[in-house]
Amino acid sequence: MNGADEPNREQLYRWWWSHDAAWYQAVKRKFGPEVANELNREALRQVAQRVGEYVRKRLPKPLAEMTWAEVVDAFETCPALMWPPGMVEFDYAPTGPGEFEVNLRQNFALAMLRRAGSLATYECACLEMRAGWFAGLGLEPDDDRIEQCLAKGGSACTFRARVRGYDEDTNTLAGVEK
Repeated sequence: MNGADEPNREQLYRWWWSHDAAWYQAVKRKFGPEVANELNREALRQVAQRVGEYVRKRLPKPLAEMTWAEVVDAFETCPALMWPPGMVEFDYAPTGPGEFEVNLRQNFALAMLRRAGSLATYECACLEMRAGWFAGLGLEPDDDRIEQCLAKGGSACTFRARVRGYDEDTNTLAGVEK
């Protein structure tokens, strides 16, 4: 195969996520939506944790030495590595000491689920996936919640999180492994 025939990174992402969609639909048909949703949550958490570990190992300095804005940027790197631009559209912003908000305005998975007729029985795995990113990065959330959801008619998927160990005086994380 010559270089012109090799798939680019975005195409590889799309093929992988097409595999994921086909897998979900096959499990749903054979075992029902409850099993498909359970296995999807479990798999996404495991993959997300690996991605979080990958990001943590490549940070320029330990999380405990980073400002809160830098920690939020590190967390934002996790989904950016899992999906190419165009498949999801999101932004992250610190909202207070040790807190941040995510607004996901587009998610290809919801469009695919809608086309497959599976959106009504799909249970979002977002919190499990985020739990994987938190664990992989070595962060402990005190709170991680969904404020609104695209699948349930929201204008975005909005998540808010508060991380344990944030020190307002130093603008860093205390008690996080260096």
